[in-house]
Amino acid sequence: MSLSIDQLNEVTAHNERVWNRCAPTYAEVFEPLTSGATTPLLDLAGVGRNTILLDIGTGPGTLIGPALERGAHVDAIDLAPEMVAAARSRHPNVDIALGDATTLPFADDSHDAVTLGFCLHHAADPYAVLSQAHRVLRPGGRIAFTVWAPADQLEAFGVAFAAVAQFVAPEEQSTTQPPAIGTEPADYETLLTQTGFSHPTARTLGLSWPLTDGAAIFDGFDRFLDLTDQTPDIRAQIRRCLDDLVRDNAGPDGVARLRNPAIIAAATKP
Repeated sequence: MSLSIDQLNEVTAHNERVWNRCAPTYAEVFEPLTSGATTPLLDLAGVGRNTILLDIGTGPGTLIGPALERGAHVDAIDLAPEMVAAARSRHPNVDIALGDATTLPFADDSHDAVTLGFCLHHAADPYAVLSQAHRVLRPGGRIAFTVWAPADQLEAFGVAFAAVAQFVAPEEQSTTQPPAIGTEPADYETLLTQTGFSHPTARTLGLSWPLTDGAAIFDGFDRFLDLTDQTPDIRAQIRRCLDDLVRDNAGPDGVARLRNPAIIAAATKP
């Protein structure tokens, strides 16, 4: 389902607000979950010594450090100014641009690889984002991205949304998001083919969020859903609910490893 211009602008503005809110703690809160995809993403994109990599939707730079360790040259871009500031703080010698991935400020055929870690499913126009990625890739270059699996498979996020739903009405949650791109790995292979890529592959990637209490998941979803207007009592109840859910799912070591699989896809520019 395509969005109108007004809807595209609304989703984009919403994304900027959300990720600005999440930026101060994203590395501590969400990276223990999302970083599980780092090695397979870089492997599928063919990132190694002297690879010129563009990381789209870089967030706080989750993929930048590991790519640099492989000897890659990295450019990056993000929509949210606070995320760009966080990434620049961690990686001051990397060119990290502020901008919309539907109009990338890079030349045609300028990069060997493109990665998108957990951002494509938030994009107002994922087709435009992938078309831009195709444009900046050299022939033979590789793209790799991750998106979250369907919601009914996401145990960690399901726990968070369920806890919030007990105390906060849906209209009080900031949840403007575009329609789902797909539900199965094959849908993302089709998407890559439709945007000009060849030899697409996609599969489910098992990830989990290691938690010892509800602190991280509360912080992440407090910022993601913008719960700051809730009363201190409501916020405390949500936090206690999350503490209980994490404790109930903890193993003998006291760590709950809540499943939250992703779909990882990759392809080549002909």
